[in-house]
Amino acid sequence: MPGNRFVKTIWIHASGIVLAFSLLFTATVSIADLSNQGVVHTVFLWLKKPGDGQHRRQLLIATDRLRTIPGVLEIRFGEMIESDRGIVDDSFDIGIYFYFNDAAAMNRYLLHPLHQAIVEQDIKPLVERIVVHDFQESEIR
Repeated sequence: MPGNRFVKTIWIHASGIVLAFSLLFTATVSIADLSNQGVVHTVFLWLKKPGDGQHRRQLLIATDRLRTIPGVLEIRFGEMIESDRGIVDDSFDIGIYFYFNDAAAMNRYLLHPLHQAIVEQDIKPLVERIVVHDFQESEIR
């Protein structure tokens, strides 16, 4: 059956072309440029009196005032969500997320008098432990 052989040959060549394009696309993505974007600053707070609703409220109100500091592009905050998943750390009371254009903007924020005052007057008196994670956002192009 000479016709079947021709179809098989075409199929093999077409498959090879598809495979070549797939490998080319995969290689392009895997070695893609990482473009630096903004800076994320996360803060996790553990209360001296864990679960104290009034202290949580005081911290949330104080945190909301931080959005007025120049350079803060976005701020989100709230109470932890309890989880049964072992990988989730749900031991903190309050989580805060900040977004800045760059590390310089974050550093100016950290030195701002309002930030310093809120940390000293509102946060430290109520908080036993603070954990901060900062990272440079990246985008695959």
